[in-house]
Amino acid sequence: MRTPVPAALLALALAARTLAAAPAPIEPEALNRLIERGVITADEARTPDPAAPVLTADAARWIARAFGVAADSAQIAHGGPDRPLARDAAIARCERAALAAYRKAASAAAPATQADELHASLLTGLGPPRGDGLLARGDLLVMISNLRFPVLRVIETTDVHGFVLPGAHDQASGRPLGGSAALAAWIRRLRGENPAGTVLVDGGDWFQGTMLSNFAYGRPVIEQMNLLGYDAAVIGNHEFDWGLDTLSRRIGELHCRALGANCVEKQSGNPLRGVHADTLITRRGIRIGVLGLSYPGTPTSTLPANVATLRFDDDSATAAHDVPELRATGAQVVVVVGHIPCETDGDQHAVSGDLVRLARGVHGVDAWLGGHSHDRIADEIGGVPVVIAGAHAEVVGVVDLTFDPLAGAVIARRERLQPTWSDSLAPDSAMAARVAGWNADVAPLAALLVGRTRQPLTRGTPNTIAYLVTDAMRSASGADIAFTNGGGLRADLKDERITRGGIFEVMPFDNTIVTLEMTPAELRAALEEGLAARHVLHPSGARLTYDLSRLPLHRLVSLTGADGAPLDEKRSYRVAINNFLATGGDGFTSFTHARNVRDSSLLLRTAIEQFVSQCSQRGRALEYTDQQRLVRAGGGAD
Repeated sequence: MRTPVPAALLALALAARTLAAAPAPIEPEALNRLIERGVITADEARTPDPAAPVLTADAARWIARAFGVAADSAQIAHGGPDRPLARDAAIARCERAALAAYRKAASAAAPATQADELHASLLTGLGPPRGDGLLARGDLLVMISNLRFPVLRVIETTDVHGFVLPGAHDQASGRPLGGSAALAAWIRRLRGENPAGTVLVDGGDWFQGTMLSNFAYGRPVIEQMNLLGYDAAVIGNHEFDWGLDTLSRRIGELHCRALGANCVEKQSGNPLRGVHADTLITRRGIRIGVLGLSYPGTPTSTLPANVATLRFDDDSATAAHDVPELRATGAQVVVVVGHIPCETDGDQHAVSGDLVRLARGVHGVDAWLGGHSHDRIADEIGGVPVVIAGAHAEVVGVVDLTFDPLAGAVIARRERLQPTWSDSLAPDSAMAARVAGWNADVAPLAALLVGRTRQPLTRGTPNTIAYLVTDAMRSASGADIAFTNGGGLRADLKDERITRGGIFEVMPFDNTIVTLEMTPAELRAALEEGLAARHVLHPSGARLTYDLSRLPLHRLVSLTGADGAPLDEKRSYRVAINNFLATGGDGFTSFTHARNVRDSSLLLRTAIEQFVSQCSQRGRALEYTDQQRLVRAGGGAD
């Protein structure tokens, strides 16, 4: 619980913003903190004019109280206590006092702050020098606050998935947001509020998901990350979709450290080439340790063959081991960035999931930043921020940590999500030009009209996108039944016109259609296997009813033909699935034991395009009614 700022002091700080002669009004929380810690008294803070030149006596007292030096040694100028203080003299004295205090407090495990690390921090938020060379009272308080209680800002993006083009809109307000140009503008704004104290990180799944990114195997996204100046980026499960060789090349082009402490080679036990467990970053004289965690479920969240030589260790055990080691090597603040999911109940009343488990179980971490689930999370667990910045760069996570260098600890935390509105902040023109260059050859292909739909096709209830995808699979393969996993469907088709680019965003992965043979009993066992892990498959040529409130392996209520008739228990059915599921993806190992398995080598994305095109050639648009293919018991159709 934060202590409220006294009303009189709050009014004073806010009024200072309107004074032309007060270029650096101190924030109310910072002012309140200086009063609480005894740096200034409430009476001293009630000066009628924060822009008035500070006198040497006041400066000496404030610096002495802040950094624990003798008042007489804090005297800055000769000639008595009532002389106005020169700006340069104040800067020098603040730096010397802070440096001496920090070196005295430093331990062998935490080397002393260097003088050149303090200067930029001291000047953060300070206005231009006065014409008379003197220092205002408000400016000195800003300097002291900057050095005594520096604020570190951590900005997170995650699950960008190659979405560099504009075009997204907020579901609630309809306002435009997202795209690289808007993202660049907001990062510049947020970094500009604390240029000496900001760290920029990404939680994984950088470039797999759009035609623009995929056609260049992620190069535009890597270029964007380099232009934005990321400090660290975690390896997500979809970074492996194009194999280790391609990932290695992209990592080699990335200017910041790629992180994944729990991603190691099976044979050697060493980290994956080019990937590090953590990184140490100095901001405002404070050493920030950033630990990266990959998703432990990666082997079943990408094609298993892509990571067959790798091991993804338990995230809790890795963090519990590595966080103390980071502290021992000099990290004064520890931030964990992981491709680790977290969910909310929709009203932000409760959060749950793996990131919450980590926050509750692993101590010594000052902020937890996650990913993978695409949720928008800004919460605290035990007073520690837990943040996930959604997906597609439509929001960024912002965590501000106030650090006490003498105590060696974070003393205040504040977290929030910032939507990347493009209507309230002008998009970055230089980044917009880059995006136009990347998109020049791809845009005509993406705009190609394939067909039409009479109603929006969405991943809602019913999941009409799944209807389209599984119907296309059956049409292309001649299978009796087709299934697709909901996690592989990445976008909706909301416009009447269906374009090649739109289909690509629905199915960005290079999955192929695989056919195999299974009996009804074997199919039920496979479906139960998935439902045990809450992975639901969407059918074509069949109807499926399930109930997740039941015990695992008893959650499949019924499996029938498309007409509702029972399946023939004496025959095998030809089933079409994608190669991700066929090789055990999402934990569906039962499919790996099926008979007459054949990979068609036909891209699922191509099959969808052919199906839509064929429908259009017959002179009709796609139209799906509520066919009740997939029903959640007690919850209606999915």
